[in-house]
Amino acid sequence: MIIHSAWTKEKNSQAPQLTEEKGAPLMAKEVLIPLKQIKEARERIAAAITRTPCVYSLPLSRKTGKDVFLKLECLQVTQAFKARGNANKLALMSHEEREKGVITASSGNHGLGLSLAAKRHGVKSVIVVPEVAPANKIEKIKENGAEVIIKGKTYDDAVTYAHALSEEKGLVYISSFDDPDIIAGNGSVGLEILEDVPDVKLIICPIGGGGGISGISLAVKQINPDIHVVGVEAEKAPSMLRSIEAGEITELTSASTFADGIAVRKPGKLNFEIVQSWVDKILIVSEEEMEKAVVILAKEAKIVAEGAGAASVAALLAGMVNSEFDKIVCIISGGNIDLHLFKRILEKSFSR
Repeated sequence: MIIHSAWTKEKNSQAPQLTEEKGAPLMAKEVLIPLKQIKEARERIAAAITRTPCVYSLPLSRKTGKDVFLKLECLQVTQAFKARGNANKLALMSHEEREKGVITASSGNHGLGLSLAAKRHGVKSVIVVPEVAPANKIEKIKENGAEVIIKGKTYDDAVTYAHALSEEKGLVYISSFDDPDIIAGNGSVGLEILEDVPDVKLIICPIGGGGGISGISLAVKQINPDIHVVGVEAEKAPSMLRSIEAGEITELTSASTFADGIAVRKPGKLNFEIVQSWVDKILIVSEEEMEKAVVILAKEAKIVAEGAGAASVAALLAGMVNSEFDKIVCIISGGNIDLHLFKRILEKSFSR
């Protein structure tokens, strides 16, 4: 059902708000990626990624009247959480697969993660990016030794071309989100959150294709099913929300948002199934709300976040979170914002 432009999982008569099966045995839901697999992924990638801090934010706590913590994936080795899933994927590839080389489509952060992991393993990588991909992300991908091909107006156009090139060149295609190894690696974020804030009540996570929130929700809820996980999408790219509403994967006609990290027209199949079962709610935020969050994070918390990375804080500041949750972790999923865009957003805020 739709409540204030959001999807909330239906509740049964005994369950409290948001959770459909609070306290129910985990076997009531299909565990597509077991906790053991996520824990193994974490150990496997430990030397290749940064264990990012989860810090208490006094300014945001004062603004909201809650205890707010920020999981700073903007401080990840590639300044985005995508490094985790890619590190796990490359580590699990066979020698024969590595010999072929890898290819993917990316708006930036996934390409950064894959190119870095490929470089570390001595694997050739080709990253197809859309015309709208930020220049700063493209340059960083090239610094990792990858071949960059600019193709298509959108991320989804780049995906189509990358798949075709994979077939033509015999390269191994690596999905940005629709892959169990990618999801398991991303789940390490959830394990770290529970170590740093064990009594967290709510985790808010941006959603693009669903690779991050899939791993995080599976990790935390297999340990503590009482924890609520809420996803946030851009108003101009709500592909997961529309798919959940329709009961099947739905492709948007466009995904035109400055938050390029979550500008996805169609979620992944595996991600859709996980979100449908394991995520409690999906909210959408406007461009203006994400811009405001970028500014507040910079001004009040001294944190540089890209639009996608600030989406969790945008939802919190917009008053979309129920008052019952007193301890909240917002995932700042990335900090690779184009400096010219960052400057424009800051200047715009000063002129208001």
